[in-house]
Amino acid sequence: MEARENSFDFIRNENKVIIPFFQRAYVWEEKHWEQLLFDLKNSFIEKKEHFLGSIILKRHQGTENYSLIIDGQQRLTTFSILIKVLYDYLENSKKQHFKDYLFEKYTDDKPKINHSRLDKEKYEKVLKDEKNDSKAEKGIFGCFNYFKKEIENLKQEIDIFEFIKFIIDSKLWVIVCLNANEDEQKIFDSINSTGERLSATDIVKNALFDRFIKISDENKASENYKKYWQDIFEKDEKIQNFWMKEIETGRLKRTQSEILLQAFAIIKNIFDVNKHNLSMLSSLYKEYIKNFEEDKIIELLKDLAQYATLYKEFPELHKETIFYYEEYEKRFFHLISFYGFNSSILPLVLFLKYKLKNEDKIYKECLYLLEILIMCNFNTKDYNKFFVRIINKLKNIDFNQYFKKLQNEIYKEYFSEISTKELEKWLNYIENKDAKFILFWIELFREYKNKDYKDKTGLQFVYTLEHLCPQKWKDHWNDVIKNEDEANELIYQIGNMTLLKGKLNTSIKNNSWQIKLNGNKKVKNYINKNADLLINKELITKKVWNKEEIKNRTQELIKDFFEIWNIDIFTKEFK
Repeated sequence: MEARENSFDFIRNENKVIIPFFQRAYVWEEKHWEQLLFDLKNSFIEKKEHFLGSIILKRHQGTENYSLIIDGQQRLTTFSILIKVLYDYLENSKKQHFKDYLFEKYTDDKPKINHSRLDKEKYEKVLKDEKNDSKAEKGIFGCFNYFKKEIENLKQEIDIFEFIKFIIDSKLWVIVCLNANEDEQKIFDSINSTGERLSATDIVKNALFDRFIKISDENKASENYKKYWQDIFEKDEKIQNFWMKEIETGRLKRTQSEILLQAFAIIKNIFDVNKHNLSMLSSLYKEYIKNFEEDKIIELLKDLAQYATLYKEFPELHKETIFYYEEYEKRFFHLISFYGFNSSILPLVLFLKYKLKNEDKIYKECLYLLEILIMCNFNTKDYNKFFVRIINKLKNIDFNQYFKKLQNEIYKEYFSEISTKELEKWLNYIENKDAKFILFWIELFREYKNKDYKDKTGLQFVYTLEHLCPQKWKDHWNDVIKNEDEANELIYQIGNMTLLKGKLNTSIKNNSWQIKLNGNKKVKNYINKNADLLINKELITKKVWNKEEIKNRTQELIKDFFEIWNIDIFTKEFK
């Protein structure tokens, strides 16, 4: 390995430089472009050189004179686009001095930097002056547009010819050149262990195709990259955005692709939940594949692509999502998302979806067992370990036995001591968060039972929870509640709660039953205005709201609860 300070002249001595096809997309943003231009302008004005960073190249051994860019593609791409913008402002007689920095020798418009597949077309359009998106604010086009706008202003202050000469001739870089026998993967990882790290997905992808090239050749690696990676993860901007989207998992934010890679690693026993953490994900993949031959790499890529396709089919929930009771998979994901169990249960659900992709009935039944577990079990400790044990036990049996095995394992681990009485006690003194979720799905359950399919009703999860007999009861509810003990007994029953679109103001919220129900001239929101919900429609005929009404409604809602989440599916089976 050789490292030395250098100017941009290093690129002139290369016939071309190649960004490997599997490298990540260009991700620098305006804050990076702004800082780069600010630093270079100040260096020019003050006549002081400025260090831009390192570029790691690996020389190709053979008759062709080119190098692979192992690290630094973001900086190098940005700098070359800036040079192109400056170049365009020069007179034709002066452009000849800088052409070799942008284009291959003996060509007029073949870019010297051969970009990765994700950005190749856009980068070539910029270099060749072909039509591009002039309104883009991100990516390759965004970078070009930003510099074009800024240089238009800057040309009033500085001499463009002198500026481009200065930034090309200044020793702004440290160029690290690797020999053919040096392991670029180790260098790549060490460089990216400091500063802004690549995602685990970037490093895993790099490791997979680096291994592929070593044991095969770049053409085969390219062919399989397109089939099993690019078409799955990078086909277009919409798909790229899906996999790059960050999801909160506990205290961490992880991209969709990292969540998938961890789940896949758990299923394949690459990742051990008892001793590994997310920061180790990329190194675990590299260790796993270090001795793989071509057929094993292809098999792994094929499996990963299939799992990724199924993962992408999972419901994607947001504030505008409309839920229907009969859409069981969406209901399940709403549950695990609401209670924060996505990361622990996802590997098992993904495994089931993969194994049962042609067995929708069994898949639905298995999800139902897991849904009851999450909804009705209070002992959530070690869920992640339990779900991994289930995966490994299911691997060894026929899919027709999945339901019975899952049912048996859940019962033994969690439900052997759970009773309907325990759950009824919980529903008689329930937290607001739990009540909100349960009432929402009871509403959809009642709608489902009461309407034909063509008239099915969907709802967004946008409601607020309201206590019918208020928590501040002393001013208007003394005829119903006599003391604090009785207040605690009644107010926190699920039968004393409902859902409304928007909160009631204080003057209504804590007022008498008839005013809460029908409002007064001063307010816009009250229970009767929310009678489109069946759980509220039953309230509007109630002339009083008292202890008896609360207990009766609680019993009705408990009955609905057990129709939706029937724990007898476990208890009766094994008694």
